[in-house]
Amino acid sequence: MKRIFALFVVITVLCVTVVQAGEDRGIPPEQLPQEIKVFLSAHFSNEKIALVKMEKEFWSTEYKVYLVGGTKIEFGKDNEWKEVDCEYGEVPTSIIPPKIQHFVKANYPNQKIIQLKKNGKRKKKYEIELDNSMEIEFDNDFNVVDIDQ
Repeated sequence: MKRIFALFVVITVLCVTVVQAGEDRGIPPEQLPQEIKVFLSAHFSNEKIALVKMEKEFWSTEYKVYLVGGTKIEFGKDNEWKEVDCEYGEVPTSIIPPKIQHFVKANYPNQKIIQLKKNGKRKKKYEIELDNSMEIEFDNDFNVVDIDQ
């Protein structure tokens, strides 16, 4: 009987864990990790936080920060930004790698970068979206590898 009860407890705990994994829930901005607070104050000091969502996975926690001006910033499990999506503005130049800035200024001088994504752990790849809906992908050496118009 004790074994059946122990098995029941284990199954219940596993079920609860699976249900809670991947769950987005709102948290107060004060509960953000310090690294994220520093990033926001350095690059978005003039914007207020509208909403913070925390997503717990099995072994990691990720955050989505929504600013009043329409910007959404996603942070990965290492508390580094993964995506900056400026719906009604442009991505701050302080975040954009200089080689990407130079490429856009040289080839698309009238366009603004409205979205910036960073993928990969060691070999980071970047993807940008311009305000004309063009998407450009860069490898870890900032060479253009794909353009989607």
